[in-house]
Amino acid sequence: MKVISVINLKGGVGKTTTVVNVAAILARDYNRRVLVIDADPQANASWFFGAGSAGMTLRDIFDGAALEDCIQGTPVEGVDIIPGEIGLIYLDAGITVSVPNTRELQELCQQIEDADLYDFVLIDCPPSFTATSVAAILASEDVIIPVKPDGFVGSGVRELQAQINAVRQIDDRVKIAGALVTMWHNSEAVRAGEQALRDSGLPVFKTVIRRTDKVDESTFARQTLDTWSPYSSAGRDYKSFVAEYMGV
Repeated sequence: MKVISVINLKGGVGKTTTVVNVAAILARDYNRRVLVIDADPQANASWFFGAGSAGMTLRDIFDGAALEDCIQGTPVEGVDIIPGEIGLIYLDAGITVSVPNTRELQELCQQIEDADLYDFVLIDCPPSFTATSVAAILASEDVIIPVKPDGFVGSGVRELQAQINAVRQIDDRVKIAGALVTMWHNSEAVRAGEQALRDSGLPVFKTVIRRTDKVDESTFARQTLDTWSPYSSAGRDYKSFVAEYMGV
């Protein structure tokens, strides 16, 4: 089983879009069993999959709930989810005494692996470096960083890379699989931002995800791109990205 955290300290870079579409492609095209863990208090992945309105969430796991009580199905066959909720934010705000141990998600993923429940676990992280983010990274083998190539790309990615490397001092099994360029379009500023990213020393995937209105349409429809618009530029790009990640 492989555990992947998808994280960026900035919002609006396509993080959740990447999680839900990669999960669907792994399940439908590669016949893999996929669990999405929504560790973002905004719970956008949970909303997308129609989860979390009833039942237990990741917050309940941190409070001692059993794994099997918190997993929900999704409309995508082969993809399940442990929903997030706004209550996750209180774990860092100090409002409750129920602060997650940084190893708690790692222990959860080990439990999942021991039970042979899934082939991939995708963790949708919050757009900030929180206790939940640290727990997610520690639970992961790979970290994928979606990046919108703009003038702020350098400083944000360097800060995140430094923080991930700090976590690696606790467990060097974690590695940055690469940055994934999202919302790409053919403009001078975007090309410059992409080049700056590729020159930064951070591993960067060859595939880029092109900007298209089909992404927003699919989000409103709560359908992944492989069903909503499989021949759109981003629909094809996400398939190419998963193939690159899988090495096929």
